[in-house]
Amino acid sequence: MSSIELNPAWESALEALHFAFQPIVLASDGRAYGYEALLRGCGAAGFPSIGSAFDSAYLDGALAGFDERLREKAFGDFARWAPSGTKLFYNIDNRIFLRPDAGMGERIAGGIVECAEGLGLSASRVALEISERHELEGDAGFERVISLCREKGLRIAIDDFGSGYAGLKLLHMSEPDIVKIDRHFVSGCGSEPRKARFLEKIVGMAHLMGVSVVVEGVETESELGVCLESGCDMVQGFLLARPTVGREAFAPGFDSMARVGRDARRGRSLGAGVLASAEARVSPARDTDGLVEILSRFRKNVDLDLLPVVDEAGEPVGVYLERDFRQYVYSPYGIALLEHLESGRGRSSFLRRAPIAALGADLARVLEVFSAQPSSGGVILTADSRYAGLVPAAELLALVAERELAEARDQNPLTRLPGNLRVAEVISQRMAEGERGRAFVYFDFDDFKPFNDRYGFRLGDRMIQLFADILRSTFGKAGCFVGHLGGDDFFAFSFAESIDGILSPVREASDRFRREASSFYSAEDRDRGWILGRDRSGIERRMPLIGVSAAVVLVERGSDLEPESLSDLLAALKKEAKGSPSHCAHMVESAGAAGGAGGGGALPRRAASTESGRGPAFAVFAPALLAST
Repeated sequence: MSSIELNPAWESALEALHFAFQPIVLASDGRAYGYEALLRGCGAAGFPSIGSAFDSAYLDGALAGFDERLREKAFGDFARWAPSGTKLFYNIDNRIFLRPDAGMGERIAGGIVECAEGLGLSASRVALEISERHELEGDAGFERVISLCREKGLRIAIDDFGSGYAGLKLLHMSEPDIVKIDRHFVSGCGSEPRKARFLEKIVGMAHLMGVSVVVEGVETESELGVCLESGCDMVQGFLLARPTVGREAFAPGFDSMARVGRDARRGRSLGAGVLASAEARVSPARDTDGLVEILSRFRKNVDLDLLPVVDEAGEPVGVYLERDFRQYVYSPYGIALLEHLESGRGRSSFLRRAPIAALGADLARVLEVFSAQPSSGGVILTADSRYAGLVPAAELLALVAERELAEARDQNPLTRLPGNLRVAEVISQRMAEGERGRAFVYFDFDDFKPFNDRYGFRLGDRMIQLFADILRSTFGKAGCFVGHLGGDDFFAFSFAESIDGILSPVREASDRFRREASSFYSAEDRDRGWILGRDRSGIERRMPLIGVSAAVVLVERGSDLEPESLSDLLAALKKEAKGSPSHCAHMVESAGAAGGAGGGGALPRRAASTESGRGPAFAVFAPALLAST
C-alpha cells in the first residue's frame, strides 16, 4: 500500500498512466536479461511529455508520492508477466535523492525494496536507472541514498550516459553496476569510425571499473555489429523489439541476436581453456557470506590472493583481497573485530570493485582493463553477465607473453603488420560471420621491380612502409584489419554492405599511395612520368611510376563461400586488376551464388583481363596449403 498521500488531481492523472516494457538482451546468446519499464499515457493524463509530468510533480512537491504510485504499477506488471530471473529496469527521477535527511533516505531505499519483495521480487532483480538529465546538487545526500539502495541489494544503472549534465561525475558518485550508453553514440556508428571508436572507449572505461554496459537505441544491423565489436554486454533497441504493453512484451529470447552474438565471439583469443582453469581454481563467494567465513577461506587456501563475490543471480559484485584480511589473521582479536565490523555494516568496506571482461574477449582488451587496476589482482570473466571465472594477474601476464611471442613470429619485421598466419585466422573468423556483409581486399604494387632496380632496396623498403601506414589510417575503424603478406603484397578486411562502401576506402588508399610515392622519384623522373627499366621478361622499356592494384571480393550476408574459393577469386581478380585502367577489379558474392572462380563460374562485374600474372601470395591461406607453410 502507498504511504504518501497525493491530492485528487494527481490521483486522477495516475489513473491514465501505465507502462510499456522493452527487453534488454544479452549480447552473448540473445536471451532477455531484463526489461525496461517505460511510462505511457501522459497525453491522456494531461501532460505533453514524460519529462513534463515529472517536472510538474517536482514543482508541486509531489514527486516522491508520484514515483511511489508509478513504482507500484511497474513492479506489479513485471512481477505478473516477466520470466523468472530477469531484471526490471525502473527509471527514477534523481531529484528524489536531493538533500534528503537520513530518515528520508532510509524510507526511499526501504520503500523500493518493500514494494519489490511484497510482489515476490528479490531486491537484486530491480535495477534503478538514475538519469543524468538533471544537474546534481546536495552530493552527500545523493550518495547516501545510493549507498543505502546498494546495501539493500538493489542494482544501480546510469541511464542515457553521455546525454546530460553529470557525465563522469555521476559515474564516479553512484558507482553503478550498469551503464546504459545514450543513443547518440550508437546512431550511425556503423558508418562513422569516430563514433565506433568512442563507443569502444566508453565500454572499455566501464569494464575497467567493473561495470556492465547496455547500448541503447540500436536500430540497424550495422549498428548492432559495431556495438558487439565494442564489447558491450547487452543491447536494447527497435531492431530487437519495440516497447510493448502487456504480456506480449516479455519475450524470453531473440534468435537473430543469438546468431550475431555467436559470430562476434567466434575466434577471439581468450576462450574456454582460460575459463576451465579459472573455474577449477576459484569458486566465488556469495555476497551474503560473513567476513569471518571469508577469512576462513583465505586461511584454508594460502595461494588465494583474491576472492570473487557474486549475488544470488551469479553476477559479480566485486572481490575480496587477501591483503585486506591479513591483519586479522595475525591478531588475537581478529575474529572478534570482524564480527564487530559485520554488525556495523562494515562488510562493504572490504568489498572492492574489480575489472571485468566478457568471456571470449580479445586478450588485448582484457589486458587493457587489467592495466587500469593492477592492484585488483586479476580480471573477472563473465558469460551472460554472470560470473564465469577469474584470470589472476600471473596467468594473464603469461597469456600476454605467449600471445606476444606468437605474434612476433608471424609479424612482418619491416611494417610490424600481422603476417600470413594471422591473416588466415581473420579470414576464417570473418567468413563464418554470415549475418553481415564482409569485404576482402588484396593489394599488390605495380611496377615495383623497376623502382627497386633504379633506386635500391632501401628506398623500396621505405615505399613498403609508406603503404603500410596508409592502410593503417584508411582501414583504422572498428572491425577492420590490415595484414602484410610479404614483399609488396598486402591484405585488408572491412565489414561492408555494398560494393561502393568498400571501393571508396580502397580507391582512397590507392590514390593516396600513388601521389605520395611519386616523391620517392627524382624530379626528372617524376616530371617525365616514367623510368627506364626491365620488365619481367628482361626487356628494357619505359616503365610507369609505381602504383598499386587491388582485388576486392564483397561477400554478402548469407553467403556460404569457403575460404579456399575466396583465395581463388582474389587470385583471378588480381590478374584482372593488373590489366584494368583503374587498377581495381571487384565482384560481389551473393547468397546462394556459385563458388566463383574456384568453381569455374564467371566472375560478375569485372574488367576484362588484359594481362596474366603470378598468383597472389594470398593463395597460401587455403587451409590445405596453410598446413604446409
